[in-house]
Amino acid sequence: MKIVLFITCLLFFSGVNEKNRTIEYNGQAVKTTFDVPQTFYGTYSGNKKGYLTLKADGTGTYNYDVFGFAPDGCKKGIIEIEWGFLLDDNNKIVSFEREYGRSYPILMESTSPTSFQGCRKRVMLDFIMEYKNGKLGVSSSDDWMKE
Repeated sequence: MKIVLFITCLLFFSGVNEKNRTIEYNGQAVKTTFDVPQTFYGTYSGNKKGYLTLKADGTGTYNYDVFGFAPDGCKKGIIEIEWGFLLDDNNKIVSFEREYGRSYPILMESTSPTSFQGCRKRVMLDFIMEYKNGKLGVSSSDDWMKE
């Protein structure tokens, strides 16, 4: 019992968050979190059949509007993902002020046989855009807006 209490206290005071994870991107370990405001969770979609769904448990799905060229072994379809917004050295969510509002870098790692760029990349960097009017969109697709 004392060991469990000690480990719990250690994790609490060390700032470890069960919603943080490390995702490797371009050979670098990047700190991320899916502990974000609830407004970011949900489905972002547009005029075609493509969409991005971010779930509160750090998983989701990414479905391209247009899949593009892919090797024969790459099955076209929905990409199951684990995702996280980037964290800075102080474990704060990274964001950038833009003309339209703010952008939040997000890493998405495929957990399924199908992956990004015609199965050429397991991890994709994208941006969730928060507009001054409060709407949310996805940088990789011109018309994907949060439903």
